[in-house]
Amino acid sequence: MDSKYQKRVLFVGMPDMALVCLSKLVSDGFNIVGVVPPHKSDATYNLMCSFTKSVKLPLITYENSLDEIDFIHKVRQLNADIAVVCSYNKKFPPEFLKTVKGGFVNCHPSLLPEYRGANPYSHVIINDEKETGVTLHFMDENFDTGNIILQHKVPIDKKETMGTLFNKMNYICAQSISKFLQQYEMESEIVSYPQPEGEFKKAPAIESKNLKNFIDWEKDAAYIERFVRSLNPFISAMTNFRGVFVKVYSADFTEKKSKEAPGSICSVKDTLGVSTGNGILFIKSLQFGSYMISDAKDFIQKFKPQVGEKMGV
Repeated sequence: MDSKYQKRVLFVGMPDMALVCLSKLVSDGFNIVGVVPPHKSDATYNLMCSFTKSVKLPLITYENSLDEIDFIHKVRQLNADIAVVCSYNKKFPPEFLKTVKGGFVNCHPSLLPEYRGANPYSHVIINDEKETGVTLHFMDENFDTGNIILQHKVPIDKKETMGTLFNKMNYICAQSISKFLQQYEMESEIVSYPQPEGEFKKAPAIESKNLKNFIDWEKDAAYIERFVRSLNPFISAMTNFRGVFVKVYSADFTEKKSKEAPGSICSVKDTLGVSTGNGILFIKSLQFGSYMISDAKDFIQKFKPQVGEKMGV
């Protein structure tokens, strides 16, 4: 592809962030000399490969690991000036990090060193943060610990969900990388500074297989409402009702207390109210088992929940 920039860029990433960022870099005319997709066993592999081929960029793949001799040789032959990384689920071995003379620059969707980890989106919402951000940093052998190049702050909306924040951050990441590469084209020396040491908030993955997405009804209603938003729509906050899994997609709350025990239904008139450790959670939309997603009124009409029935049992 014709490029208006001279610097040779290696791109490493996996959807969705990688698709948004790579599309932006291609549109802006950067000289992308190769794309490293996720491993072929990853569910996003075909999507990443399909897009890369559609924009006529070379794919650089590996059989098992990022330190394979043949793979390392292929990357070295690209003679890339710099590499940019947009979401990747493997640590980079030293041999791979040495293949690009200008280093590997990762785009992380938080203000490092806060919220290192796989899912900053959920954790900033759960913790009621008012802002988050994007950090571009050099990569080392650990996740999210390398020297910081630049940061961009992003406000978190009052009713932000994981989905809305995810989409917002993807586009801001793309813009940040594009601006960085434009600057790099003019000034090859990259100024960076070490991340401060100490204890910081972490952002581990929240997975259904270890029940981390299940609602704890002993928590405050305000916390549970944030928890629901923080998992919508990709993971979904879950509970049980009448022995069936329930996904909760949206809710509201009041700090007004109920006489019912935490996890007990306390309102079934116009809304589905559930008592919590402090306050009442009003479920607005949910999915009961294999039934379609419905609002609370439809759920009440169809399944006729009773005051005092328990959720989470």
